[in-house]
Amino acid sequence: MHSYESTLNETIPSVEFGYTAIRIYRSDELAGAQLGYSVNPDGVSLIGQNDGDWHSNWLVIGNEELCGEPIFIDTSQPGFPVYNAMHGQGRWDPEPLAVSLAALRESLSALAEIAKGREDPIALEQNPLPEAERNGFLATVRRLNPGIDISFWEQLVSGE
Repeated sequence: MHSYESTLNETIPSVEFGYTAIRIYRSDELAGAQLGYSVNPDGVSLIGQNDGDWHSNWLVIGNEELCGEPIFIDTSQPGFPVYNAMHGQGRWDPEPLAVSLAALRESLSALAEIAKGREDPIALEQNPLPEAERNGFLATVRRLNPGIDISFWEQLVSGE
C-alpha cells in the first residue's frame, strides 16, 4: 500500500455543499478513477511529455461533481500536493488545491462542518452560510495551505 492510500481512506469520502460536492475515492477505487485521465477505455495510455499533457506522476483521487473536474495528487512530491484542472479544455493546467493530501483531508473536514444543513441548494437557501462562518472556514484553509491561492475554496462556499 502506498502511503497516500491510508490518508485517502481516512478522508471524508464526500462533502456536499449547495450546488456541488467533493468526492474522494477510497484506495480500492483508484484504478478505475484513472479512466479518461491517464488511460483511455481501451487501456491505451493518455500520458504525455508535452505541456498540457497528463503526467505519469498524477493520480486522480476524486472529483468536484458540479463541473466534473478531477482532483489529483502529484505522487512524485513529498506530502502529495493536491490539484484540480478544468476538464474538456484539450489540455491539463493544474491549479493547486492543497499543499498536501493531509491538508486536503483537514480542509474537507472543515468544509463538512460548515456544510451541515447546507447539503443542497434548497437547504443552503434556507440556511445561508453566515459571513463569519465562511471567513472562519477560509482562514482555516489558508492556515492549512500556506501560499496556495484558495479561489477554489472561495468559489465553493460562495453559495453560487
